[in-house]
Amino acid sequence: MTTLSIANRDMLYSLSWYMSARQSALRAALSFRTQLSANDQADMRVHYSGYFLNLLAATELFRETTTLQPNDFEAQLYSRLVFDEFQDGEANYSYIRELRNAVVHRGLDITSAAHIDGDFPMILAEPKVQNQKRTKTFVAFDKYLLHIIAKCESVVGSVMLDCLSAAGIFEATIDTEAAAAEHSEAIEQSQAMPEDDVKAMALATEFKPEWAVAVHSSAMTKLRGALAPCSTTKPSEP
Repeated sequence: MTTLSIANRDMLYSLSWYMSARQSALRAALSFRTQLSANDQADMRVHYSGYFLNLLAATELFRETTTLQPNDFEAQLYSRLVFDEFQDGEANYSYIRELRNAVVHRGLDITSAAHIDGDFPMILAEPKVQNQKRTKTFVAFDKYLLHIIAKCESVVGSVMLDCLSAAGIFEATIDTEAAAAEHSEAIEQSQAMPEDDVKAMALATEFKPEWAVAVHSSAMTKLRGALAPCSTTKPSEP
């Protein structure tokens, strides 16, 4: 059975955070209805942008990690991120990556244009985005931003889950000795915990390995939930 290092454990926890944050961002984005105030428009822009910021942070973290899973995440992602009339999965991924880059580095407003469906703003996807050097152009693989998101949701989390499951990550144990050392170090370096007697008392308390195991098990359950696809159905009520 695989034993996770502290670094690998922390990578999984970071992945869980990014994917959970993308869920929260999308829930918030889908809550807006017309008429939109100036503050509503700004908040909606923040939340739709946040979806892509967190989704791409997760995919890039996953792409850079080779110690936790077979090094085929990128290949699987490209092979499955394909849709009718948009059969180049790598180009589709490059579109959402460069869309994120344009938001972060060039201040792109990805909510600048919309059609109204009832009272729901259907944001128009940026038709084309370019890389930083403006040498490559990538086209949107749907007309509406929500449909772009729905297609991402149908693929990205499930590819991550499949890769982690194939590598036995959800059955892996953690290094309880390293967790115990980390626990002591956290107490010693804590700025919130009162010094002297309180810290000494905490350090004197025996660290039980089952605590770390239980925390990790809970975190892996949360990770599975974070990798689940988000609903892109427009809520009936704001």
